[in-house]
Amino acid sequence: MSPESGDDRVPDTGPGTEPDGRAPGAAGRPLSEIAGDDFIALVTTPSKDSYALGIANDSYRWYVTASKRSRRSHRITDVSAVLISASIPVAAVIVPDIPTIPAVLGAVLVVIAGVRAIYHWPENYLRFSRAREAVEEQRRLYHVSAPPYDDPATRDEELVKAVTRIEQAEMGQWAQVADAHTPRKPVSSE
Repeated sequence: MSPESGDDRVPDTGPGTEPDGRAPGAAGRPLSEIAGDDFIALVTTPSKDSYALGIANDSYRWYVTASKRSRRSHRITDVSAVLISASIPVAAVIVPDIPTIPAVLGAVLVVIAGVRAIYHWPENYLRFSRAREAVEEQRRLYHVSAPPYDDPATRDEELVKAVTRIEQAEMGQWAQVADAHTPRKPVSSE
C-alpha cells in the first residue's frame, strides 16, 4: 500500500535510507512498531543534504542518549542506596554475631554515595534534558522555516549558531557544577 492509501509503513527508498535502500533499522516496519534508537535515527535523519541539520540531529541524539544514561544511573544508585540502608539494621538484628555484614553494607553505601557525588547524575539528567529540548525547539523552527530560519540564504548558518550556543551553555553549566564540587585550598593571609 502507498502512504496515500493509509499505510503507515516506513518507505524502503528515499532520503535517509541505507545504501541498500532501507530506512535505518526500520524499513518496511509499521511506524507504531519502531521504538528507541531506531525511531530516533529515523526521525532525525535529514531529508536533504544539510550539514546544519546534521549538526542539530547529532546534538539531539547525543543529548537523548546522555540524559537517558544519567537518569538510569541516578535511579539505580538511589534505589540501591535505599535498599542497602534498610538492610543494615535488618542484618544487625538477623545475624548479631556477625558484625561484618552490616559493616560491609555500610561500606557499600558509602561507595554509592561517593560515586553519586562524583558523577552528578541528577544534575546531568536535568542539564542534558534542557539542552535536548532546546535543540529540538530549533530543529522544529528550522523544519517549518520559522524565524530565524525563514531566509534560505542564512537558515543553515543560523541553525549551527543556535545549536552551538545551546551546547556551549550546557557546557558552561557543567563547569559550574564541577567547580562547585571542587575542594578549595585555604587562602593563607600573610
